Amino acid sequence: MRIRSLLRLLAAVVAVLLCAAGCAVIPSSGAVGKSDPVAGRSNPINIDFRQNAPVQGASPTSIIEGFIAAGTGVTDDFQVARQYLAHKISGTWRADARTLVYKETFKVVSTGTDSDFKIDFSTESMVDANGILTPAEAGAVETVKFGLVKEDGEWRISSVPDGIMLQSANFATLYSPYSLYFYDPSFAYAVPDIRWLAGKATTRATSIVRAMLNGPAPYLKGAVASAFPDGIRLVRDSVPINNGVAQLDLTAQPLLDATVKARQQMQAQLLLTLQRNLNTVTSVTLRADTREIDLGPQESGQPALVVNHQVPHTQVGISKGELVHFDNGQTTAIVGLASMAKYGPSHPAQSYTKPQYAFLNADHSQLFSVVPGQLEEAGATGPNLTAPSFSPQDWVWTAAGDGGGQVIAFHPDGSKAGQPAAAVVLSVQWLTGRTVTSFRVSRDGSRALIISEQNGVSSVQITGILRAGDVPKDLTPPITVVSSVNPSFGAWVSETSMAVMRPSATGPVAVEILDLKSDPQQLAPMDGMRWLSAGNSWLDLYAQTDKDIYARLGNGWVVQAKDVTDASFAG
Repeated sequence: MRIRSLLRLLAAVVAVLLCAAGCAVIPSSGAVGKSDPVAGRSNPINIDFRQNAPVQGASPTSIIEGFIAAGTGVTDDFQVARQYLAHKISGTWRADARTLVYKETFKVVSTGTDSDFKIDFSTESMVDANGILTPAEAGAVETVKFGLVKEDGEWRISSVPDGIMLQSANFATLYSPYSLYFYDPSFAYAVPDIRWLAGKATTRATSIVRAMLNGPAPYLKGAVASAFPDGIRLVRDSVPINNGVAQLDLTAQPLLDATVKARQQMQAQLLLTLQRNLNTVTSVTLRADTREIDLGPQESGQPALVVNHQVPHTQVGISKGELVHFDNGQTTAIVGLASMAKYGPSHPAQSYTKPQYAFLNADHSQLFSVVPGQLEEAGATGPNLTAPSFSPQDWVWTAAGDGGGQVIAFHPDGSKAGQPAAAVVLSVQWLTGRTVTSFRVSRDGSRALIISEQNGVSSVQITGILRAGDVPKDLTPPITVVSSVNPSFGAWVSETSMAVMRPSATGPVAVEILDLKSDPQQLAPMDGMRWLSAGNSWLDLYAQTDKDIYARLGNGWVVQAKDVTDASFAG
């Protein structure tokens, strides 16, 4: 997503100011972690923006400009901004309804009367009341109209849409991304839902909890589950944290009606969300209004969720026309696997936990799955099938590349080896007319990264996977992630980040890291890159040419293996 190029300059200035105020202490204990250059900010920088109240005799243009400038007053409920509003709307105007993020300066334009004006904003993104950010299309313009009246001889705004308008640099300073966590349908995997929230440090927990209780973002509805029942709310608009304990007073009846197991799942979901976003929470207490509730014996609590599912380090690739394992620069035969050379195999995939593999034939018209010691299964047929992708639940996914919007999933069945696997064919309406070039299921199994093209222009999108029981039934309307490299292939790197690129037989290819919580970052290009595999971080990337595999080294690439191609991690 585009968050603003000015953020880097702003961050540098802030760093200087913070150093002048006092030196930070480097921790001398605790776990050692890995730093990701595209990691989002977990806590906003507390900069005190000063808002100026309206001055006597101000013109309509000055009133409108002052009102917009006062949109930085997120810490005091926009008290100064409300001074620019007429009495009839100053109390009802909802600043948190949306945040329009604009890229450049603006101009207030009269629409033909002394009291009616408009501004055409060059829009970068929009954030709704629940913190869901939607990037704007390239060149998008949002028109905001203002009506003014005179009150006690002074111009005041009498009509304006709910919400605030922030220049991109101010938005980057005032807002931060937070991961809300929901369950996959099996309640085994944690699925992140990124929200952009603002406010004082003392209110962050409340904002996070309020957003989570409102349920998942639209693209995840039906694809994920929340332990909290519909309609449950905070009794008081506050989540106090005392000695590391976050206390939630929730509407009593929904909480009392829930089973002990459901309450444990609520507590686990909430604790994970708060701990992953705030460093002040060690436990969570749920109360029905102000009454303690039964959460069962501590030892019977909800099993730990799988968060940011890691892939094994061994890849599967192609060498001399056969499927092989690739690890630490070496290739080894897959024990017990029959020769697949007759199919001219390409773009293999592998299960997370089983010795199970899938691959395309030479012309990408058929997809097969195979287990060592058994015959291969034909899982899907279609034109220009995308490289197969395993979900953690061992469904194998692919998409037809003919613009028909057809997505195919099948679950290999070893008891029917040698026979066609039962496939589920999804007709995805929003993909109709688009050529799908890459389809990768997320490591939580509830989302898919899809890259598709129309008229030579690609879109990078993330969709939710809808199921009936364990069987896939549809894909949700997606969100779009903005990329500058017009990619045709992508791979998950973490729960929120992806590596994308557009292959070239000879020319330079740039890999771009896209993250739902931060600015994109391009890595050093490499000539002739035609495939890419991604492990568990941006450091664990492998670029591949027609014959060789290259690993990341610093900001460049170094040969890891020769005469092996199409290597892929699990998934």
